[in-house]
Amino acid sequence: MGEKQSDPLKNEGIAIPNMTYYFISGNLPHDYGGLTKSLLLRSKLFGKLSQTPTTFLTFGFDKDFSTKKKQLYENEKVHPKFTRILNMYNDFLSKNTNGRLFSEKTSLNEIKNHNKNRFFAKFSKIFRRQKSNLNYNFYEDGKSICSIDYLNNEKKRFKREEYTRQGLLCRVSYFNTETGRLYCQEFINDNHNVYLDKHYDFIEGQNELQLKSINWYSENGVLKFSDESELRRHWIEVLELETDHPKLFLVDSRRQDKHVFRVKKADSSYYAAIIHSKHYGDNPLHVKPRYRELFSHLYNLDAVFFITEEQKEDFQRIVGEHKTFFYTPHTMDKSLDKKVLKTQSEKNKAVIISRLVESKNLTHAIKAFKLVVDEIPEARLEIFGSGGAENKIKAEIESCNLQKNVFLKGYTNNPDNEFQKAWLTISTSHFEGFGLSNMEALGNGCPVITYDYDYGARSLVKDNENGFVVEKYNIEQLAEKIVLLMKNEKLHEKFSKCAFETADKYTTKHYMKRWSDALQKMIEVKKEKQELKGIFPGKQAFSVREHKIDESNLIIEFKAQVQVDEGYNLKLVGLDRRNNAVVICASSPEKPVSRSDVYRFNIDLDQHFHVKTVRANNTKTIDFYLAISNREQVTILKRLSVDQTEMPSPFLVAKYKVEPYITVKGNYSWTLQTDSEMPS
Repeated sequence: MGEKQSDPLKNEGIAIPNMTYYFISGNLPHDYGGLTKSLLLRSKLFGKLSQTPTTFLTFGFDKDFSTKKKQLYENEKVHPKFTRILNMYNDFLSKNTNGRLFSEKTSLNEIKNHNKNRFFAKFSKIFRRQKSNLNYNFYEDGKSICSIDYLNNEKKRFKREEYTRQGLLCRVSYFNTETGRLYCQEFINDNHNVYLDKHYDFIEGQNELQLKSINWYSENGVLKFSDESELRRHWIEVLELETDHPKLFLVDSRRQDKHVFRVKKADSSYYAAIIHSKHYGDNPLHVKPRYRELFSHLYNLDAVFFITEEQKEDFQRIVGEHKTFFYTPHTMDKSLDKKVLKTQSEKNKAVIISRLVESKNLTHAIKAFKLVVDEIPEARLEIFGSGGAENKIKAEIESCNLQKNVFLKGYTNNPDNEFQKAWLTISTSHFEGFGLSNMEALGNGCPVITYDYDYGARSLVKDNENGFVVEKYNIEQLAEKIVLLMKNEKLHEKFSKCAFETADKYTTKHYMKRWSDALQKMIEVKKEKQELKGIFPGKQAFSVREHKIDESNLIIEFKAQVQVDEGYNLKLVGLDRRNNAVVICASSPEKPVSRSDVYRFNIDLDQHFHVKTVRANNTKTIDFYLAISNREQVTILKRLSVDQTEMPSPFLVAKYKVEPYITVKGNYSWTLQTDSEMPS
């Protein structure tokens, strides 16, 4: 059966490279959104269509992990034969241990074998004698104990025991009864052994609890870690060394970047990121703080995968073009069927299927629908989903007096059916990574009316072809387009057919083809980068020997320790130290006739100094590199060191005071100060 599954891909020339795939997220949420959904689907399709083993890695401690994992397999969200789901605590730390036995005051069997009333009677009697009290917290079933708090005679908590749904003790936390603050945690495995403990300090000046140390009682003795990130990196390093087989560590969550990308790479390992959400703030040139870790490692990563072309282009506006950037959009986990176009849609009915969270901005859809109802009194909007913004949405419905027109329907297990019955769907998000719900709608022949947000709005919706793209936050225009489509049956028929045709671009065959091509190219690019590094070895292969400023022109002359053939292209780049944003870029160096090993860059500061990027990122320090590219435009960076012992005097550029300096490692850098930062 497995061979038959892979034959169609092989016939199409689609082959996923033979390596071990690790897809990385922080945890397994109960109510997961687009990021986790796409990660699970990728794992499933790699296994189902190409018989490629994948591993879903999670880091965070989760006492409900086993239950969530079981549900994913039972609901066929991943293929059990091809996808492992691992957690650092459950599958690594707790199993590879030589920890000490934890002695409980009360046996777990006693807890499990008594009903609620008899349970309380028995334990209240026991602990009255010990002058102690217990508080119990239960899972949603009202029977299974989630945690027990131990209180002293003054009703102050000194300990909490946490249990899995299966009734196994998994973590014990200890508290200072005077301050109520946590100071120690012990982690317990299924054999009742303490396999790891954490110790905390309260930092008065910062008014926060800080992790002081971690002790893991491994099979090889006690291993100490300073923080959670160091512990997570250790696990990645262990996985790297399990075999010599090539491995790809692909990070889906930006919160995990620092735990993975700081690992020392093995030669056979590939490290990559996939982008799911908007990377910039108010300014398209500004790198969001949560993305700085990714940007700072861009030149060391083997690939960055984008789910929209627009975001790939916006990345390149900040850091320039990279051969390691690849377009791999989402897909649908189903076959398209033209029969959906024959399903009778309910005229004047709109539908939204979404998480009910602030980022989806659903109150705008309701405000717009009030204007729609003024034109079409029988218009109806059904909203499916759940989330923290539900009460706010209810309040907006009541404020607009739309209780007879707008309905919250809760979660749906059959979104396809809802999209097929609807005349249209509405998307009012502040931002999206792609817009999975819009893609699902198109696959069911349901036209989309969407705000023009980043990203995915225009990738999926072609204005006046399969829906409408309206100005972001223009509620009146949104309502106008909804009314237009509800009143025009011929336009709806046209949009519906075009929607289905658009969805065909996102079938699994196209999805796997894009991943196959991207991964093959990733391997080729890494090989070429390794060859370049072999040709230009060493950390100080290029050194600045002269630096002088003349009005708006800067000359940087450097000496090459190795021969640079004409087949290579050279650029001088200055990168923001915090995030690798390109703030200076100059190409086409001159070569003085008298010296074959000397190159000179003439930098026009009005043209080559990217002041908008500097301002957007509040750049403080610029580090200089030589970018060396081969004929295929594969590029490596070599840090510019300094030959001369003294740096030239500071100078002004675009209201910035620029001070060249030599770093402690002997490299060439600048510091920048604005007018307001300069001493008076």
